[in-house]
Amino acid sequence: MKIVDFVTETKELVIKSLLDLSGGACDRRTVPFKVGSADVTIIRGGSIEKAAITHMTMHEIQPPELDRKVDYMVFQVEIFPANPSCPFGHLNTEWALTGDGPYHMNLDLFPAVEIAEDLQSAKAAMDSVGNRYGIDLKKLRAGLDDQYNMPHWDRPLAAMAGCKLMHLHEEQLDLFIDAYQTFFAAYTKILEKRKDAPATEAGQRLKMRRNGKWLEYLTMKDIAVKMGLGVGIPADVIVNLSFPPSAVF
Repeated sequence: MKIVDFVTETKELVIKSLLDLSGGACDRRTVPFKVGSADVTIIRGGSIEKAAITHMTMHEIQPPELDRKVDYMVFQVEIFPANPSCPFGHLNTEWALTGDGPYHMNLDLFPAVEIAEDLQSAKAAMDSVGNRYGIDLKKLRAGLDDQYNMPHWDRPLAAMAGCKLMHLHEEQLDLFIDAYQTFFAAYTKILEKRKDAPATEAGQRLKMRRNGKWLEYLTMKDIAVKMGLGVGIPADVIVNLSFPPSAVF
């Protein structure tokens, strides 16, 4: 199955790439739960404060956007660099294994210290994907700023550099895979470039507040967290796959 081959190969590539870039160490384990299991890898150390790579399979659940129960798969990567000059990388993909998808993808950068040339480089890479597949570039990432925002914040988490591709079907899997690979390559270039940049106390405060916003989003807004708890995903799996390593409010 093309989508399963994609996630199996990409998961190992992401883990190796992040370990090579960070010089850190990883803890990998499979956690079974009532409706499925999660393969969770946590990387810590060196240039990465925490990275979570999670491949989760669930059986006979009903996602909010569907009117039937399906087997469902989630491949989620959250990368929290140590250096505030490196943006937090958010890569969320999920799909139904029963039938013709649908396939969903939210990829973006959540910066603490904003460096315009880095955000633009990622945006240009993703624009090239849109151009290859004839997608209106205004629609390529439309909605990321609304999704990753809350009324009491001064601005959204999302830099609007990635993409929001929802309700794709089997014939659009090449777009799905190309977008993921392009975004991850663009992100790791930024991480490599900025991981050893001088860090200021002000930058560290911005990083911690950015992480705090993400935790606020997860606990007060994210429907997927509530759904996951509702179907029996253990709380420690959700904490590992999504929570930041540290935060301030």
